[in-house]
Amino acid sequence: MKKIVLGLFIILLVIFSIIFITNRDIIKSDPIFDILKRIENDEFSINKYTIFGNHMNIQGCIDKETGHELSLILKNTKEEIVIDSEFYNEEGKTCFKLSDKNNEGINLDELKLGNYLLLVKEKLESKSNYYTLKNATEYKDLEYYTITRNKKNNKVSFNFGESNKRNYVEFKIEKTKLPDDVYDITIDPGHGGKDVGANTTFNGTKYHESELTLEIALLLKQELEEMGLKVKLTRHDDTYLSPYGEGGRAIIPNDVKSKYSLSIHLNSSNGKMSYGGVEVYVPNDVNYALATYFSDNISNIVGYSKKSTDKVANGIYYQYFTKDNIEKSKNEALEEGNKPYDIKEGAPYMFMIREVGGINTNAYNDGRNKENDINSYYNSNQTAEPYLLELAYINYSSDLNLLINATERFSHAIGSAIKEYLNIS
Repeated sequence: MKKIVLGLFIILLVIFSIIFITNRDIIKSDPIFDILKRIENDEFSINKYTIFGNHMNIQGCIDKETGHELSLILKNTKEEIVIDSEFYNEEGKTCFKLSDKNNEGINLDELKLGNYLLLVKEKLESKSNYYTLKNATEYKDLEYYTITRNKKNNKVSFNFGESNKRNYVEFKIEKTKLPDDVYDITIDPGHGGKDVGANTTFNGTKYHESELTLEIALLLKQELEEMGLKVKLTRHDDTYLSPYGEGGRAIIPNDVKSKYSLSIHLNSSNGKMSYGGVEVYVPNDVNYALATYFSDNISNIVGYSKKSTDKVANGIYYQYFTKDNIEKSKNEALEEGNKPYDIKEGAPYMFMIREVGGINTNAYNDGRNKENDINSYYNSNQTAEPYLLELAYINYSSDLNLLINATERFSHAIGSAIKEYLNIS
């Protein structure tokens, strides 16, 4: 009996030894463990981080000023990748930011496979110090799936952790199969069902915006899928969609984790039109690279709109809440017995831009009032990058003739813009 017990003890001892040695080797080979134990005690605090489209933007500070050269890097045991960023001193703190533009920063589609720590590097005369970062926000870890290329995707995990009482931020980039419920792009054909949108009569036939936008969206979906992209339509037929709540048109783009949301519309104006043309409406605080591709390509069909209000570039517009808009909204809410929304001056006016973009676009529908279901992404820091495309004027005969007889030109113009911008071969 004693021999049996002794034998079992020896076997268990061997097993525990193997486990210990194995885990010890894993820990010692872990780049996070190896790097963290050689890092400065001070930490930078991340006070904002977002994923907007396919870019991540990060801001942070440390409670001291430094005159040394600083850079933000991704580091593992093999390499350091410098991230384009700006450091500055402010009220006794040293802070950094990647960009003032929501759709700039770290291009998540371009990150190399591997595990990296996000660090601040301080260059001294004889050596370099490193600072870790900690999360000082209400938000948690994020996951991002890259845009499909050649039927391949990567998964980017942005994680906060702690090791040996040191906070850290880790980027983990690995190959993956795109989940069934994740898409690259969402297309929203404007209006639908009881909401026909703008309408007009041409050569005895009545045309509705909701019908024409759906036709263009279906063609665009097919073209993008032929490029290898995975595309979600908010509607496939003449169906009415509520703005918010489950299955809402402003909810779907983020439900499916799409990188871009394109809301397809046709313009209209009271009275006889003296011009037509394209108007691309953009989110706040973005570079206009993608919007320019859209407006330039579509203008080759119908020209740029001559509308001057809210214009920021040829064919590109930004419509936003003014003080008067906010006051009007407040008064209407109070008259209806509702609590006014917290609307920020300068926030995008169009809900398919504002509410899709979460905190980056100052979304405000938090469900406080009964007239609308809640936008479950109003406070989200990871959203699609939204655009609203007014392709042409439905009540301008020249534009309408093209919409009816050259529909595929519009879908191809949008598809080509995406292909050029994403550099899809």
